[in-house]
Amino acid sequence: MARSAGLDGLLKGALEDLGISAGRVNCRLTGAREMTRLNRAFSGQDSSTDVLAFPAGEAVAGFDFALPLGPVPELGDIVISFPDAWANAPQRPVEELRLLAVHGLLHLLGHDHHEAGEARRMTMETRRLLRRAARRRGEVAPRVPALVPAGR
Repeated sequence: MARSAGLDGLLKGALEDLGISAGRVNCRLTGAREMTRLNRAFSGQDSSTDVLAFPAGEAVAGFDFALPLGPVPELGDIVISFPDAWANAPQRPVEELRLLAVHGLLHLLGHDHHEAGEARRMTMETRRLLRRAARRRGEVAPRVPALVPAGR
């Protein structure tokens, strides 16, 4: 599914759009059980979630593929729960996987959405990156809902 969603090209293009010429991101799709385990271990939440991001200082070993390939700085790991992504958007799971991948990438790069201003900035950046990615694929940009500040 990651291959058909084009996550490797999406993340590579997003890094370029952000002006990051060298950086490696590990991205993995997983199930709800593993996501619950990771969320419990790293966030203290005993439930699954749609995406987790682990900046390089908090990297989790065992990911299946890395982008872009080569001897470049490690930015971190993105883990996406496919069941949660499907539940979020059963009519458009590929768009949801792309949205979650970009969301995770922005978290790796220090973006957050705990406060309203942060949520607005992260929403705008997500929309910009997904719009550019859609343009490269010759597709219509997906609708990206506004982030709600975390904890609300």
